[in-house]
Amino acid sequence: MAASTQEYPWFGVVDGDDIQQGDIFERCPVFRPPDALVVTAEGKPASADFTWEERDLIVMSQSCDLDKGHEKLEEVVFCAVWGRSEMTDPKMARVEILEEARKGRLPNVHLIAASTCVGFEREVRIVDFRTVYTLPVKYVRNRAALSKRLRLLPPYREHLSQSFARFFMRVGLPIDIPPFTGKKN
Repeated sequence: MAASTQEYPWFGVVDGDDIQQGDIFERCPVFRPPDALVVTAEGKPASADFTWEERDLIVMSQSCDLDKGHEKLEEVVFCAVWGRSEMTDPKMARVEILEEARKGRLPNVHLIAASTCVGFEREVRIVDFRTVYTLPVKYVRNRAALSKRLRLLPPYREHLSQSFARFFMRVGLPIDIPPFTGKKN
C-alpha cells in the first residue's frame, strides 16, 4: 500500500537562524568575479569589481556540519534552483527530458516537487548541480533569521543529497568495455 502524500510532505516552512541541508533561500545574492579578472605576477587580483546576482539556492552542505555553535565549516555549499518556467535551456522544457530527470537519469540535475505550503506555493523546481556557490555561514545565518523559507524534508532531502553525490563521484574511463552487440565479445 502506497503512503499518502500527507504522510510524507515534501516541504516544511521554517524561520530562524537554524540552517539545514535542503533549506531554500530565494533571491539570495551570489557574487561573480569578472571574466577578465586581471591578476598580478604574484597571482593576486590587481583590482576587481565583483557583480552580484540574485538566485534561488538550496543548501547542499550536510546539516550536521551546520549545527549552530558546532559548525564544521565556514562556508555553506549551495546549488542553484530554477523553477520549471524559468529554465532557459529549451531542452529542459521538453516533457520527455523532464521525465528523464524525474527518473534520475540526468546526473547534472535533480527535480523537486511543487510546494503547496500556504504562502510558499511554488512550481516544480530543478536543482542544477553544475552551478555551485558558497557563502559564509555567519552571513547565511543572518539571512535565515530575516524571513521564513521552505525546507526540503526527509526522505526527499536525503534523495537530493544522494543525487548530488552521484553527480560528483562520476568517473570517466579512458577506455570503456565495448558495447554488447549480441555477438560473443
